[in-house]
Amino acid sequence: MNGKRKVIVSASMLLIVLVSGQTGYYVGRNQAKPKLSQADIDAMNSIYPSIYITGSSGNISSIDPIVQGVVADKETKAKRGLDIVVKTDNSLEVTGQINRNNHYPTIEVGMAKGTNNSLKYEAALKSVMTYLGENYRIPYVNVLGYSAGGSGVYRYLLEYGSDTTLPNVEKFVSLDGQYNASTAQPNQTLDDVLKNGPEIKSKYYSYWEQNYSKLDPNIQVTFLAGDYDSQKQTDGVVPWADTFSVYHFLVKNGNPVSNYIFKGADTYHADVPKNKAAINFIKTAFYK
Repeated sequence: MNGKRKVIVSASMLLIVLVSGQTGYYVGRNQAKPKLSQADIDAMNSIYPSIYITGSSGNISSIDPIVQGVVADKETKAKRGLDIVVKTDNSLEVTGQINRNNHYPTIEVGMAKGTNNSLKYEAALKSVMTYLGENYRIPYVNVLGYSAGGSGVYRYLLEYGSDTTLPNVEKFVSLDGQYNASTAQPNQTLDDVLKNGPEIKSKYYSYWEQNYSKLDPNIQVTFLAGDYDSQKQTDGVVPWADTFSVYHFLVKNGNPVSNYIFKGADTYHADVPKNKAAINFIKTAFYK
């Protein structure tokens, strides 16, 4: 039999036996793959969005520079996902798509009509979260609120953060957020505001005082402010004492919380979404 070859072929494998002295080979094909667990399937189909909410202008374009900076950094693994405009009746106009390979999509949220009203941003975010929860498998989301959008996100977290029917929020970034009607604190140092809160309180501030303990203490929070005028301690519109006026509540509540004042170009309030240092802080907070 020396030099002869015998080949056996079946639907599930190809068996080749080479008879040449003492040498033999086996090659298997179409072998059964390990069965995935339900947990594996869920993980493959899950997404972890980061939501970027505009400020008082309502325009999505105002926060797009942040998203551009995020998706340009491949280490974040983030890709563009959806643009959502919230109409005055809180219905949604949704454009874009999230494909099956996009596990870290960006969600940009604008308002059909600009507003400084944090109640309207709260309701808008509730509509967005409801939509996302109904259409995607989401273990958690991260949320950024810019300017007036920051106070809207904070209100949402206080009112709906424990609602298990909505996606869980893991991290919140406040970018030049407004919490005390842009009220300066001429008789306080910034350190004192961070430790004890503001002495001069607007009529809106009482809501934070009365409700801060409703926040889930596991949510990680980052407060960012632009250094447009170091002497006046402001981004040109919102004093640092306002942006950080609720910081002490997060400390008291036991949340992991940090604050940063960023420098460089584009530190004026309307320009901060283009500031490279701010974008780097956001990338670190959300993705790294």
